[in-house]
Amino acid sequence: MNKAKKLIALLLCAFLCAFLCPFALAAEATPTITISTESAMPGDSVTISIDISDNPGIMAMAFCITYDNTALEYTAYSKGYLSSNTIKNHSDKGHISFVNVESSDKATNGTMLSVIFKVKDDAAPGKYTISLANSNRDKYGYKLHNSFSNSKQQFIVPTVKAGSITVLETCENAGHKYGEWNIISEAGCTTTGLKQRTCQRCKAIDEVVTPITHDFEKDWTVDKAATPEEDGIMSRHCTKCDEVTDKITFSYEEIGGDNTDDTSSEESSGDASDNNNNSSDISSENSSDNNISSDESNSGNSSSEIDVNNSQTNSTPTQKPIINNTEGAKNPLSEVEKLEDYIENIKPNLKDDDTSSEVTSNENTSSEAASSKADTDSSDKTTGTDVDSDKTITPNEKEPSFFSTPTGIILTILCVLISVGIIVLGVILIIRRKKEE
Repeated sequence: MNKAKKLIALLLCAFLCAFLCPFALAAEATPTITISTESAMPGDSVTISIDISDNPGIMAMAFCITYDNTALEYTAYSKGYLSSNTIKNHSDKGHISFVNVESSDKATNGTMLSVIFKVKDDAAPGKYTISLANSNRDKYGYKLHNSFSNSKQQFIVPTVKAGSITVLETCENAGHKYGEWNIISEAGCTTTGLKQRTCQRCKAIDEVVTPITHDFEKDWTVDKAATPEEDGIMSRHCTKCDEVTDKITFSYEEIGGDNTDDTSSEESSGDASDNNNNSSDISSENSSDNNISSDESNSGNSSSEIDVNNSQTNSTPTQKPIINNTEGAKNPLSEVEKLEDYIENIKPNLKDDDTSSEVTSNENTSSEAASSKADTDSSDKTTGTDVDSDKTITPNEKEPSFFSTPTGIILTILCVLISVGIIVLGVILIIRRKKEE
């Protein structure tokens, strides 16, 4: 009999546990409040829903809905499954107070209420968050917290998923959004061009007139050849019309001339050597019986040959002009940039794509300056003269240091004596103080 009673008691306990566990778990469940996410244009009205899921049963709730009052304006709300609502908007602070009390616990899931906002006309494009106050308590204050409780006055803390309203870009708040340029007409040497692009939102058309454009050659053309009496002219020509640019002048001496006199001097020296050879041959025929005369004529031939060789060796080699000085000739940039007028007037106005030639010219200038400085230094070392003073010094002579002068020696001795005196005085004071103690 006792065993039967114990068995029945165990069965009843198991039944009660199985029946009450779901209710206990439901009471401990954590609800989730989800705020919807929407997009809108400036001036539009947007409805934001506030939903609850995993509702364990809530009797009373009080919370604040926060929003950005610089871009959004609260206009109205609509009820969900809740029966008794009290709502108040605080537009100056950017939050809405909401209170609801039911007669008993309600475990309904779904939309608790919906809030309607108007996007302001001057709202900047971007994402504006809408949430409950306790997700940002530092901003809205300690009192603006969420409170959820059941009929047993047990507090329930839900998980909040914030929502947002994304204000889209318009031509008014973000400017036009243009596509790619379309070339209507190309610019030429005598006429302007036209290109257009269209806004992808409002289809507005933007037009730009392109200026007259020339296609100039990279090489310089000699418009006028230089002569010893008159300077020459070069410029870059347009490939489509007669327009020119980057006009510069150059002198006959600047480009090196043509050096035609060297050839005539070589020819005259050659003729002179031939005459000497002929005369020496005649003198040798007239004095064939006399050995002494023959020897003298042979020596005369040798000397004449040496003179001819010396004249050919001492003649200056022909120097090629640095540019082609023929009218209509094309000269590349590498040759034209050596001219003085180019360096003074064209080079300072070079674009980025011409910086390489500028660097080359700078390197040449710096190398010339370095060589001239080396020549000056070598001449200074040879004469042994100091440029900055009238004293003459030898290469091995060194300027005496301050401590090797009489004044420096005296000051050094005084500093040493003063330092020793300070150390001795400090030792005496320490010893006296120990004796007094």
